[in-house]
Amino acid sequence: LICFECDRINASGICVSGESFCQTQGSQQCYVRKVYEDDTISHGYQGCSSICIDMWLFSHHVAVDLKCCHDSSFCNKF
Repeated sequence: LICFECDRINASGICVSGESFCQTQGSQQCYVRKVYEDDTISHGYQGCSSICIDMWLFSHHVAVDLKCCHDSSFCNKF
């Protein structure tokens, strides 16, 4: 499974740091993490992860949406 990998994606969905691809190993999955500030997308991340659970976290004015996938390569599009 091949995943998009990016250290930082801006609010427009453009990778501004560390754009590449990663190959999952073993039970790894692709993930995409989106960070919202006051209900507006702020930035995000993509990559491969060994521990990945879909979750939605809230703290004050910030929310984090983490999605994991393993059904097809590049399933973690921002």
